[in-house]
Amino acid sequence: MSAAGNKKSFLLAAKAPLLGFAFLVVLLLPGVLIGFFLLSGAASILLFGALPVAAAYFGGATRTSAPIIALMVLSGSLARFFDQDPVPSALLIAAVAFIIGMSARRGLSSPILIVGISLGFLVISPPTLGQSGQQVISNINPVLATAALLLIGGLWARLIIIGVQKWSPITSETSRRTADEFVPYALALAISTGISTYFVLVYAPNGVGAWLILTIFVVLKMDTHHTVVKTRDRVLGTLSGAVVAFILIELLQALNWAQGFVQLTLALVFIGVAMSYFVPGPYWKYVFFLTPGVVLLDSNAVSDQVTVDAWRVAFTLIGVAVALLTSLAVLEVRRVIRHRK
Repeated sequence: MSAAGNKKSFLLAAKAPLLGFAFLVVLLLPGVLIGFFLLSGAASILLFGALPVAAAYFGGATRTSAPIIALMVLSGSLARFFDQDPVPSALLIAAVAFIIGMSARRGLSSPILIVGISLGFLVISPPTLGQSGQQVISNINPVLATAALLLIGGLWARLIIIGVQKWSPITSETSRRTADEFVPYALALAISTGISTYFVLVYAPNGVGAWLILTIFVVLKMDTHHTVVKTRDRVLGTLSGAVVAFILIELLQALNWAQGFVQLTLALVFIGVAMSYFVPGPYWKYVFFLTPGVVLLDSNAVSDQVTVDAWRVAFTLIGVAVALLTSLAVLEVRRVIRHRK
């Protein structure tokens, strides 16, 4: 192959990751600016408002921005209002999970799935607002601030989508599912995430327990086959990605580059590459690149970064176990009901 051909092949291979990285940087931009100049801790909350809108659009739900923004703002504000109180927080997660399950009637995955994932992080480990000493805004109401930031994030994501929609890969909506498929799925999703949220808030608050909730949302599907496939990819991607994260953390610490700009840049690069696999897949590659990115991002402000990596793997495996057991229980209940009919 000629040098020109090799260059073209390289550019084509690099295009998707570069676009994913660029999209993520633009998505983060207002949160970073608000967090740096006005209110510390704003970036994470704004991102939680933006991601569900972007994920739904690229997943084929191109007309759901308004209800997604409304649901994210309402549920996120309630999460901050409940302030990690285990019972109401668990009921909130369960209620949103049920809505997510019911909205999956068009296929294997709900268009608002990321709402539950973002909400899980807001409930389990809410970002601290206005305590860095650099913010202009002070004496804020955390509930109102959370609502405003989620709203800004959702609207910002919609604005970006308008600009990139001509070049964006979008998956088409799948065929409708029957009520005896998506109703049990919605109940299973609500029960498993609600109970898990309660136990995480009681026994492991302010940690990385949100990964347990995330894993259940991602892995648990309407039928056992797709749950098993998703579980396989999730475990493969998480374990291999965690090994990469461990190596990078050790290398950064050896070079004295940990907990700084270099680590943050690496985190965004990995997450940007992961975004390029979000729609086309395969799913295990998305998880493989996402894992070191998120671990580097999550552990950037803590000293024991390897522990963050290990706990993320542990909660992912627990979430996988909960999802599989729930899927088998739903399958058995459905079998009994059909047998009686």
